[in-house]
Amino acid sequence: MTTHDLTIAEVAADDPRIRQLVRDLDADLNARYPDEPCIGGIHIHPGIRFLLAEAGGRPVGCCAVQPFPDGAAELKRMYVAPEARGHGIATRLLARAEHLAAGLGHPEIRLETAVHQPEAIALYTRSGYTSIPNYPPYQDKQLSRCYAKPLPAGVHGAP
Repeated sequence: MTTHDLTIAEVAADDPRIRQLVRDLDADLNARYPDEPCIGGIHIHPGIRFLLAEAGGRPVGCCAVQPFPDGAAELKRMYVAPEARGHGIATRLLARAEHLAAGLGHPEIRLETAVHQPEAIALYTRSGYTSIPNYPPYQDKQLSRCYAKPLPAGVHGAP
């Protein structure tokens, strides 16, 4: 797979390509965490903004940015299809999500991942995220790990 033709665009949350990627993400999470079933709509805010990555016109990844009650942004539903991993797509999606969040005026971006996702934890720490106490609704989840990163003010335009 080559990513020279990778595109990342904002799309509606009900876009069928996003819905399929979220189903694939849920299946991946359910395999990793069989005792904690995952359903894609949990903790999703109506103001969520989805990003879709396509390579060769085929959906290969997604993520979303949604407002957090205190003014920060929260990264949600980050996923890259297994056959597309290892090509920097997650790094580019994450950078685009950060840029979107900063452009929307959020001073910080937060996320929750879990212990059985070492590749996600590596991506986030490599990208400047630092560990924070688990925030609601994850505060009592032993497998969850939360991270945050400050965002630059006044960012506009595409990254």
